[in-house]
Amino acid sequence: MKNSPLSFSVNMRMSSNERQFSFDNWIIISVLILSLFGLAMIYSASHSVEMTIRQGIYLVIGLIGLLFFAVSNFRKMEIFYLQSFWIGLILLILVLIIPSEAATKRWIDLGFFTFQPSELMRFILPISAASFLTRNPITKAKDWWFVITLTFLSFYLVSIQPDLGTSLIVLLSGLLPVVISGFPWIYISAGSLLTILSLPIIWINLFDYQKQRILTLFNPEADIYGAGWNIVQSKIAVGSGGFFGKGYLQGTQSQLDFIPESHSDFIFSVIAEEFGLFGVILLFLVYGILIYRLLLVSFLSSNRFAKIVSGTLSIILLAYISINISMVIGLLPVVGMPLPFISQGGTALIVNMFTIGIILSLRKEA
Repeated sequence: MKNSPLSFSVNMRMSSNERQFSFDNWIIISVLILSLFGLAMIYSASHSVEMTIRQGIYLVIGLIGLLFFAVSNFRKMEIFYLQSFWIGLILLILVLIIPSEAATKRWIDLGFFTFQPSELMRFILPISAASFLTRNPITKAKDWWFVITLTFLSFYLVSIQPDLGTSLIVLLSGLLPVVISGFPWIYISAGSLLTILSLPIIWINLFDYQKQRILTLFNPEADIYGAGWNIVQSKIAVGSGGFFGKGYLQGTQSQLDFIPESHSDFIFSVIAEEFGLFGVILLFLVYGILIYRLLLVSFLSSNRFAKIVSGTLSIILLAYISINISMVIGLLPVVGMPLPFISQGGTALIVNMFTIGIILSLRKEA
């Protein structure tokens, strides 16, 4: 079988057998590098062997799921994709009724495993929406509005957990399939204008801690020992790394626990402190290769479902990376947004692995 997945050109004339095993080595290698590097950084940030091993177990589960989806025939699973939204919706309602013992209602505790339904929904929603919007040769207006309505319902259920960061990602993951499938730009422009005009109403309905995080963005030094602590310490860590960093396990801000949640939301600051600008550039390079290869699947696909799903999931992954890094360096308010494949978090890692598997399976249609 002649197949060169390392080539940046896509072979448009592969036989059916070649399509079945059409893996992209650039994608696989990038994901493995990021995930293994993530394990090393989680240990550096937490010094917890138990946490690192647990994340390693999630990684194995995620890789198994990645391979399962990658070799699957998405056409045969399209009916499941279409109905999977309702599973996600039930879980979002269930987590509000029987949440885990936590301050926020974001996790369902099964005893041996806790998972975050909102992370699952941002994966399920675009796939289900794409399946619904492409079930007929031509998408009807009522189909777009039906998806938009269910997207805002999902957004609301996540926002009241409360989880503003993930709720916005869920909103994006539901609206992107609508836009990519050809939603009229006049409605997109009107919706954008309406959102801007609604900002005062949105502000009034935010939780107090969410308002504080936004205000802290503009002047974190105003409450340096309170609301501004996270971002101030994060900036110090990023800036003190210099060009080559202080070395693995040698970062003072992270090793002395000045950075809260350094193993999850703020793990990028640990990377910048220990490996410096040089390490950050290499990290961006790996992320760049991964996102480019993922988006290439959407650009080159002639199948509407494959184009919408691969495009949406790739952009969502890029949004996670951009928002997390912007948050850590003080360009965006602090929200609970993990760095894909690197931050500690079982549900997020597994969902990201599933995302890669789905896109690899859709690559067979390119």
